[in-house]
Order: sequence, then C-alpha cells, then structure tokens
Amino acid sequence: MNNVSRLENLQLGDNNFIGELPDDICFGNALEYFFADGNHFTGHIPQSLKNCTSLFRFHLDRNQLTGDIAESFGVHSNLSYIDLSSNNFYGEISEKWGQIHMLTRLNISNNNISSAIPPQLGNAILLRQLDLSANHLTGKIPKELSTLTLLFKLLLGNNNLSRSIPSELGNLSSLEILDFSSNNLSNLWIHSQRN
Repeated sequence: MNNVSRLENLQLGDNNFIGELPDDICFGNALEYFFADGNHFTGHIPQSLKNCTSLFRFHLDRNQLTGDIAESFGVHSNLSYIDLSSNNFYGEISEKWGQIHMLTRLNISNNNISSAIPPQLGNAILLRQLDLSANHLTGKIPKELSTLTLLFKLLLGNNNLSRSIPSELGNLSSLEILDFSSNNLSNLWIHSQRN
C-alpha cells in the first residue's frame, strides 16, 4: 500500500480477510480512519499503525490479533476512538493511555488482559464510554475514574475485580449504563456525594 500515501480513510470491516495486517498500513502518515473489524486478521499490530500520529479513529475488534496490549498502540494526541475488543491481546493496560486527552471511547473488552485498572485512566477526561469487560482484571476499581464526568457507559463486568466500589463513582452524573457483574466486589452501594 506504499503508493497510496494520501489515504485518510480505509474501511475493510466485515469481510473474510485473513493473515496479518500490512506493515505499511499507515504509509505517509495521513490515515485518520481505519476500520478492519469483523475479519480474521492475526498477528500483531504493525509498527506503522502504532506510530500513526494522524490516526483519529480505529476499529480492530472481532479479529484474532494478539500482542501485549500495553505495547500495541502509542499515545497519539488525535486519537478519539479505540476498539480492540474481541481479540487475543494480553498484558497490562498502560497508564500512558490516560495521556490520550482526546479519547472519547475505549473498548478493549473480551481479551486476555490481566492487570489492575490504572488510576491514570481518570486523566482521559473526555471519555464517554469505557469498556474493559470480559478480561482478567484484578485489584480495586480506582476512585480516579470519578473524574470522568462525561462518562455515560462504564462496563467492568466479568473480571476479577475486588474490594469496595468507590463511593466517588456516585458523582458520575452522566452515567447511563453501569456493569459490575461477575466480579468479587463487596460493596453494592453507590451514592452521590453532592448536596
């Protein structure tokens, strides 16, 4: 694909593509939208895509991609929408993802991620949807998520999270969908701390 250096929008979703993603998928660093969801891609995310600073929105969900989730993508200031769900990623959620300040949606559900939720995700203050469900996450739910005041969907179900639900989450006034099911949590009640 090294002859299409001005390509800004590439949509490959819901096909029967197999094999690995092309190494030069972001040649020219102009790619803003990349949709390759619902295929049979395998292997790791290519380096050119990791380093694609022009990228705004991408969907790689519903494939068989693998690799360390912490190393699968860089921190790019333009990124708004990340969907890596339903793959075979493993490792820990990088605290650096909290530095993606334009991020509005992060979905890495249904993988093999086995770490705590980094409190630094609370720094991605434009997040509206956060789906970390169906992994192997451990530890407590960080109270820092309460700073995500635009969040309307928080899905943490089907993990190994434990301890109490932070009461600070009661201040997420935009929240419409909340899933803590199938964990090891001990405190049911969330209440607003506002007067």
